Parts: sequence; C-alpha cells; structure tokens
Amino acid sequence: MPGRLLAGLTAALLSTACPVQKSDAAQVRHSGAEPLVVATQAGSLNSTLNDVVWKPFSQLTHQKVRTTRWSDLTDANYSLLRSGKQNWSLVLIEDDDAETGCTEGLFLPFPATASESSNADPARCGVPALSLDYALSWDSSRFGNTPTWRDFWDVARHPGKRGLRADPRITLEIALLADGVPRDAIYNVLGSPTGLDRAFRRLAQLRPYIVWWTSPAEAMHILTKGAALMSVTPTSEIAAANAGLPTPRFRNLWFPLLRVNYDWVIPANGSRDLTSALALATWAAASQQQSALNAQLITPAPEWAQPRVGVLPPAFPLNVDFWRRNLPAIKTRFDQWLSQH
Repeated sequence: MPGRLLAGLTAALLSTACPVQKSDAAQVRHSGAEPLVVATQAGSLNSTLNDVVWKPFSQLTHQKVRTTRWSDLTDANYSLLRSGKQNWSLVLIEDDDAETGCTEGLFLPFPATASESSNADPARCGVPALSLDYALSWDSSRFGNTPTWRDFWDVARHPGKRGLRADPRITLEIALLADGVPRDAIYNVLGSPTGLDRAFRRLAQLRPYIVWWTSPAEAMHILTKGAALMSVTPTSEIAAANAGLPTPRFRNLWFPLLRVNYDWVIPANGSRDLTSALALATWAAASQQQSALNAQLITPAPEWAQPRVGVLPPAFPLNVDFWRRNLPAIKTRFDQWLSQH
C-alpha cells in the first residue's frame, strides 16, 4: 500500500523533531539526473520559492528541482492526478483542496512527526506551505482614490472591468462583503440557502463587467495590461509588480484582506522516488522555510494605509472547514452559473 510505504519512509526521514535542519537534508543526497518536479501556481511567488526553498535544498542535497504550473483541482487536473501521467513529486495546493484530495486518494498521507502531539492526525495529507493575502487592487494611474468593495460593484460611478477569481472561494466572500455583511458573519450567511442566494444575486449585478482569472499571475496580468480597472489580487503580486517601478503604480485596499493558506501534498500517482519527494516536502514545510516565505509573501501595509488611531485588523482567513464541507455543491452551482451567463 502506498500509504504504508510512505509511512515507513517518513518515519526514517523524520525520526528527529521538525523543523528539518541542514544536516538532516544533507543526508538525503541524490546522485540521479532526474529532477524532482514541483507543481505550483503561476505568479511571482515562484521566484520566492526558488530563492527560499529550492535553491538551498539543491545546494544541500545535490538534487535538482524543476517547477511546472498548474491551477488547483480543476476537472482536468483531477484526471491528470488520477491517471499517473504526471511526474510531480510535490504540489502546492489550497488547504481545503488538500483534504478533499486526500479523501479521494489523490494524495499520500503524512504520519505525525515526533514533535507533534500523540493526538495528531496520523493521516493528514498536507503539510503547511505558505499563505497569500488577497486584496482589492487597482491601477493608481487610472484610479486616483482609494476604492471600497462597494465602489468595486459601482460600475456606474467607476466605469470599467473588474477582475475576479473563477472560483466560489474568495469570490462569494467578496460578494457578501460588498453587500454589507460583516466579515465575522460571512460563513453564517453563506451557509444558509438564502445567504448563498444573496451572494449569487450580488455577483450577478457585476457579471457583465467581470474578467475572470485562475492564477495569481493572471490576476496581476489583468491589471498591468489594463484589462480591468480593479481586481482581486494577491498583495505579493502587487509588491512584485511595483518593485521594478520608480514609484508604485498599483495599490491595495488593506482592509479587509482575505488570507488563503496553502499546503504541500505528494501525489499518490506521481514521482516514483518517494524518498526524495518526502525529503523535499519535509524541507519545504520546515518552520525556517515557512517563516522566510511568509515574511516575503505576507506584505505589510504601507504607512499611508495605516489608521490614525489603532492598527489594521488582521487578515480574514478563508474557512477551511466550511469549504471542505460545502465546496462540491457550491462549485457545481457556481460553474453552472458561469456557463449560463
């Protein structure tokens, strides 16, 4: 059984408490010519991952790492993962998708490490990778003020296209925020039939003006090419786009931010070199790498965005349990809604 094999390999690799130290990774030296393949979403985060995770790992182990692009658990990617026709050793995925894929046997489980409680889930399929904050973003050369979510919906006063994710997650939360629902009531509202209808009605008001995107890179591309006046974009993409400019061109609305957590998973029908795949997953999930990644990807609000009194509230995390329970039914409705308009 793949799970038993993985458990044995992980026990050998993780016999000491996490996080993995350089000496641990260095023991997994690899002489093969084939690189480990990591599937991640397109975007500037890949250069950060390369600097923080892949290059140090390769330097320590002499194992090459190559990245490829993918976009979550779409129907095409479900088929690809089941077929075994991909050679992925590691995949970056949203944490609720990690749990869903584990249930369906798409990903191999990670046993609890020595540093974890004896009550830890012995069959978890994902280990924490990083977080991205998504914000209302705009091109300041085209829009000089600071918009709100209500402005995002007000195409009469602010003509132009709007960029939204082609997925109910993030998108339906934003629809309710724009409709005046307090953020601490979002999932109570979204969890009821009338609340879900309310979110879709709000989204329908904007439908003719929406430019849909499926990856952080595409979200940023929409803004840089002027395809939308405003868009929902990871703050890290905005920071990367502004880094090469003499003055910042793109801006974010810093409250509320929607935080999405991502996991590393190992495909059940992926790379045959499970030892190296596990070593890479362990290295990537170590606290040093997580801290370094989030320090670069979780962009702090600039001084102009800080309130005069107090501090900005923390980012609003997507509710993993809610989406794990409800995503299949809501996504079916969302996809049907998209196809009918």
